[in-house]
Amino acid sequence: MSILSVYATNKSLLQLTKQDIGKLNILNVGFGILEQGEISLKNLTYIHAIREFKVINPNLKIYLSLASGLECSFSTACRTKEAREKVIRSIVALIKEWDFDGIDIDWEYPSGKEDRHNHTLLLKELREGLDTISAHKYRGLSIAAGSKSWYFDITELTESVRYLDYVNLMTYDINANEHVTMHHTCPAKMNTELVQEGSTEENIELFIKKGVPPEKLIIGAAFYSRQWKNVENKNNGLHSYAGSASEYGPVYTKLIRDYVNKNGYIRYWDEVAHAPYLFNGDNFITYEDEDSLKYKCYLVKKWKIAGIMAWEYSYDEEHTLIALIDDALK
Repeated sequence: MSILSVYATNKSLLQLTKQDIGKLNILNVGFGILEQGEISLKNLTYIHAIREFKVINPNLKIYLSLASGLECSFSTACRTKEAREKVIRSIVALIKEWDFDGIDIDWEYPSGKEDRHNHTLLLKELREGLDTISAHKYRGLSIAAGSKSWYFDITELTESVRYLDYVNLMTYDINANEHVTMHHTCPAKMNTELVQEGSTEENIELFIKKGVPPEKLIIGAAFYSRQWKNVENKNNGLHSYAGSASEYGPVYTKLIRDYVNKNGYIRYWDEVAHAPYLFNGDNFITYEDEDSLKYKCYLVKKWKIAGIMAWEYSYDEEHTLIALIDDALK
């Protein structure tokens, strides 16, 4: 059975429908943040809602997703063994209090040789800490991972994957920093030599070759867009010069309501990349839709990987995409 997972930030916890909760396998609740070397849930003011989710779907696994705080980063908090022990103690205490089924580490971009190894040590020691909580209930451990080969340069994932249950591969924002328009959450390889490893399928193949077991790999779906402005009016805006990197664009609900074949924007389909995009002669918007999501679900089955996860639940106010993904996986 393929895994369907979604990230839900604080406001999303009140928006989750019973139907969607019933379809999910994993809910990543974001974010617990590092504060003075410990994990704080102060931004999760609606955390109490998760207790009801297990009543609706007893098989749902709820992971607490952890991120750096404004004044305390993973880099700082994990610099020494004593510091890591402090972080892990606070994680264990929160798991006991809220009965989380697992932890998701969003230390996305370790920086430098020291961070690279400390990332591994955190995962190793956290795995050991999770195993002490209960002999009767296993607690999972996952990470959010960046796409492309450089991710293996900033982490020791080939080694540290042994401590993980899942690698949530962020197959979105893949090409966001290019100065030429691209698909940011591209399913299949693009028909251009302008970018390497720029698609979901290329990264699935890469991560498996680098030693990530397929059964641990979860690919990402984007419920939001990226946009380039002041784009050359050629090739319907695709692979055209923009002069600067992209910025965040409208979320899925707003795209459907105000942009797709509306207000001067035309929806195009890239048959090679299996990706949609919008162009109005000046602005280029790259996004995910029903067709590209179905193809990503096909990739899950083709490569026999663990499943698919989405960022972020609240971006689909009509609550259509989770059901679509669920149907496509089945």
